[in-house]
Amino acid sequence: MYANFGDLGQNAKDYVEQFASKTSDSHKLESISDMKRFVEDYPEFRKLSGNVSKHVTLVGELSRRVGADSLLDVSELEQSLACSDNHTADLRALQQLIGNPQIPDTNKLRLVAIYALRYHNHQSNSTQLLRELLLASTSLTSADLSIITKIIAYAGSLHTTTAAAGVPTIPDLFSQPTALLAGARTRIQRGLKGVENVYTQHSPILLSTLESLTRGRLPTNTYPYLDNQGVIPKEKPQDILVFIVGGTTYEEARAVAQVNASTPGVRVVLGGTDVLNSQGFLTQVEGAVSSWTDVMRAMERTAGGAKGRLAEAVGR
Repeated sequence: MYANFGDLGQNAKDYVEQFASKTSDSHKLESISDMKRFVEDYPEFRKLSGNVSKHVTLVGELSRRVGADSLLDVSELEQSLACSDNHTADLRALQQLIGNPQIPDTNKLRLVAIYALRYHNHQSNSTQLLRELLLASTSLTSADLSIITKIIAYAGSLHTTTAAAGVPTIPDLFSQPTALLAGARTRIQRGLKGVENVYTQHSPILLSTLESLTRGRLPTNTYPYLDNQGVIPKEKPQDILVFIVGGTTYEEARAVAQVNASTPGVRVVLGGTDVLNSQGFLTQVEGAVSSWTDVMRAMERTAGGAKGRLAEAVGR
């Protein structure tokens, strides 16, 4: 269920090969026993045929969508922005993808938003240049692009709010481990031709949080907890319920499945107020930040380059 695109292609290939071997055997009707065996196996053979057809159709449609929207190129840059620190290469790749008419405008906007978050404090930050490029080469409007400023304001609020309340700040999104799951590329190289693997470098903070919790190393100043006697328990937890207000993601669901599969004796259940994709998350950010009038005005002036500084000088 949580296999990446490359593993899915390999599994479908194995299933087709299994079906092909059964089909080949079924035509070797050289005796009465062979014919009797075929008649007895026919219902199962027909069921297998239907399942193989469904799997091939599904993988074919996924492959078509991946190719039509250049999703492998988009995904590779997303992983690079999230997990590496190579501003020059990332900016160059992003400019090229913005100029690619095959990529949907919503994906281009998402990439620029991730870039703005990743390199917000970089000395060569080019968010404004990318905004102008989006306006010039896509159907996106200035109103659409305002989400870039809003998501930076939203991310900043997560740190300033916790610091003001005396609570340890939320970990930096871009300081997480960046180990690449190298096995995925190997499986594809020996697997289905014409299908490349989507990179899976990024891991959500939830994964490292759960790993610390199951090892008994989760800091109580950041995640305070007590048992039913009001005492901090010394035992490592076995049954863990994670509930995320605002919504959980598919990547977090995969992380929970990984913990359950790799940690004997531990059972993690994941829940949330919603199941989010990128569009759902950006909609939530839009709703939350739109009412922060003073914050948005200040950030727009800062992000607006010469035009923004002029507006600030005249008090608008």
